[in-house]
Amino acid sequence: MSVIYQIAEFLATIIEGLLLFYVSENMCKQRFDKKKNMFIVAANTIVYTAIITIMNNHVNFSFVTLISAILLTFIGLSILSNDRFVNRFTATMLVWFFISALDYVLSYSMIMIIGRSTDISAGIPLILNPGKTRLLFLTIVKGLQLIFFISCKKLYPKLQLLKGSSIWFFCIITTLSYIVISILTQMIVTDSLVTLQTAVIFSLIFIILTIVCTIFAVTLNSKYQNEKREMQIMALSNQMMEKNFTDLQNSQNIINKQVHDFKNHLRTINGIVEDESPAKEYINDLLKESYNSAKYCRSGNTIIDSIINYKMSQAESESIRFSYNVILVDQINIAYSDICAILANQLDNAIEACLKIKDNKKRYIKVDIHQKQNFTFFKVTNSCEKNPFDSNNELHTHKNKNSEMHGFGVKNIESTSEKYNGILKSEYKNGEFVSIAMITNNV
Repeated sequence: MSVIYQIAEFLATIIEGLLLFYVSENMCKQRFDKKKNMFIVAANTIVYTAIITIMNNHVNFSFVTLISAILLTFIGLSILSNDRFVNRFTATMLVWFFISALDYVLSYSMIMIIGRSTDISAGIPLILNPGKTRLLFLTIVKGLQLIFFISCKKLYPKLQLLKGSSIWFFCIITTLSYIVISILTQMIVTDSLVTLQTAVIFSLIFIILTIVCTIFAVTLNSKYQNEKREMQIMALSNQMMEKNFTDLQNSQNIINKQVHDFKNHLRTINGIVEDESPAKEYINDLLKESYNSAKYCRSGNTIIDSIINYKMSQAESESIRFSYNVILVDQINIAYSDICAILANQLDNAIEACLKIKDNKKRYIKVDIHQKQNFTFFKVTNSCEKNPFDSNNELHTHKNKNSEMHGFGVKNIESTSEKYNGILKSEYKNGEFVSIAMITNNV
């Protein structure tokens, strides 16, 4: 039987090593590709198992063995990852904390159930000494550890989102938690019954609080980082839109100048050629053609003109009737990128809604931009096939949910309006959707 127990201890150490290296390297930025990383995880596990097995055979459950195991984990992780020191150390201590916590909780539970006693000192030999209870303990605890770490797999990359003081705070809390749990474990093995039972109660409370704080900290920081990332993506998108529309307006200006010059050349030639000639008739026909750019928006605001002119052309190509009314009595004190964030997204949403209407005759978009007192209003009205609001009165999008820009349009309009102490109001009535962004004009 002693051979079976030795094999069980050996397998338990292998599983422990695999969990340590696999989980910790998934919490950090990986140095190599997936295939090479798995090979190094396996190699680290073999080295770890060999060293810890030798140390356990010499002295069982010593602090020297624990410290050596932590160092081996950190060194192995440093081979697998080129992440910052604090990230690697935090990942190492976090994995060790949860492994120790599961060990601790299960060992105490088995002592009470199998040992039929709250006197931990009487049940310790059942868990530590070779035998059927020790074999059962190893089987259950390693199984639970596998289940726990596999079920938490999606949370590992979130550790990479922690930055600056957050990761240092998390590192200190995790390290202190592990130190406390290790000291309490040692007390259980060596001290009196009263001290042992007090240590058990305290440590269980401490474990629960630490786990809750850990989850809360990671979730809160992850939410913050996601919001920050969204804002960065929206800002970049707005800058790109601004550049595109500015370039479009510059191109349109060049074309208008060329058309104007061309028409002057035609008029000059028309005056030279003889009356009643076919050339004169042909030139007159050309002058009547659609070179007139009177339909283009000329509000005085370059970016608004560019957006409306481009979106109008896009809408008309999709058989969408497009009309606009832009009256600006004062200068708009809004960054071009922020005007893009509001107006371009409003029109994109309007065109998207119109394209869902099968009957082309029912497709239309109306734009109304005006100023009143210290406010500028961007109002876009469009025909709509069905109510876009869900049961919670929230707008929903039909864009691909895997898209990086999923749902960013409305968020972009809202956040930009709030930036200028304004609001976004949206409503649906009788097959018509209205989006009104009101922003202050004195920022």
